[in-house]
Amino acid sequence: MNAPARKTLQAIAVSVALALGTAATTSQFAMAASAPPAPTVSRGAVKPLQAIQAAVQAKNWAEALAKAKEVEALPTKTPYDIFVLNQFVGIAYVQSGRIPEAIPAYEAQLSSGFLPADDTDRISRAMVSLYYQVKDFPKAIDAGQKIIAAGKANGEIWFMVAHSQYFQNKHADVVSTVKAYLAESTSKGQKPDENPLLLLTQSQSQLGNNAGLVDSFKHLVEHYPKQSYWRDMMVIIRDGGNRSTTSDLVTLNLYRLMRSTDTLRESNDFLEMAQLAVQLGSPGEAVDAISRGNAQNAFKTENEKSAAKTQLGTAQKLADADRAGLAKFETEAKAAKAGEADVRLGQAFLSYDQSDKALEAIQRGIAKGGLRNADEAQILLGIAQLQLGHKADAVTAFKAVKGTDARLSELAGLWALQAR
Repeated sequence: MNAPARKTLQAIAVSVALALGTAATTSQFAMAASAPPAPTVSRGAVKPLQAIQAAVQAKNWAEALAKAKEVEALPTKTPYDIFVLNQFVGIAYVQSGRIPEAIPAYEAQLSSGFLPADDTDRISRAMVSLYYQVKDFPKAIDAGQKIIAAGKANGEIWFMVAHSQYFQNKHADVVSTVKAYLAESTSKGQKPDENPLLLLTQSQSQLGNNAGLVDSFKHLVEHYPKQSYWRDMMVIIRDGGNRSTTSDLVTLNLYRLMRSTDTLRESNDFLEMAQLAVQLGSPGEAVDAISRGNAQNAFKTENEKSAAKTQLGTAQKLADADRAGLAKFETEAKAAKAGEADVRLGQAFLSYDQSDKALEAIQRGIAKGGLRNADEAQILLGIAQLQLGHKADAVTAFKAVKGTDARLSELAGLWALQAR
């Protein structure tokens, strides 16, 4: 069981004890007296049940269970006597940590017909937790699905149903359950709990569904944008496609997103990003990639260190020449009828941390049209907006990617998640 699941199980155990711990501490006898039509405890059971109640109120669970035997030994007991006894016994067993013995007491209460509707709902939810704790996963699933069908499930119930399915290796069922939970949370405008989303990633992984795994991580980074989740997702995306058919442009943009989410870690990532940046006319990004790798001490072997040094030297020379010619390039780009030169100018400005000039150039290029890749231009526009702190405008730019290139479109969606 993973750490989040263990923590959740502990929390569930505590919440069950709290939920059930007050179920019968109020006087059943007073209730009977104030509501004549309601069933009452039989005369012979009053005193022994009162003694059990006093023990429960004093939190003397051992005494409560010992005195329960007196009621069990009564020659005649009404169904209501048994119901009240089960309320006290159930509490005592739960509070004593004797969950398997508590379950029959609560099952009997639910089937007795004496529970008010509110108590029925509360105990029904708690029963899912009790079944889950004793690893009776089929019953946990069945009880939980009934609560879900009634529209009364919270995140814990959804999690326990899905986790019970996971323990039974029913990973397709886990996916269906968590997706239904996500749909319900979205429809109610609620933030989904983290643990069901983690279960979704684990089951998608077990099913070997790479696209589903990426999609599950998207939900995680949307609601719980931890760097570890971003890192896992970006590595899956990086390694999941066919590198021989993935364009250099897509790969460079993947690395740009990894850089922005601070998930570049491996020496090959820094080296390949630098190489692609040089090839695609962005030496400033190449210098930045190798510099970041050096700062993280990513280059461990002599071959890696030598390659990084060579690439940095080459990229630095190209970047120096590039910067020296920016003013002339800007004049030429502004004069051009098509917008491609403006977009490339904006890319250069971005690589030299001149986001305001980058934004102006890219917007001008998009307005002119005639672009080699309009989707990449929109992504560069969004990056410029994001670097300037214009998050809403960045999301708008990323969402404007039309999806001509499916991989760039996917990256644009991830950029939008990060911007939000």
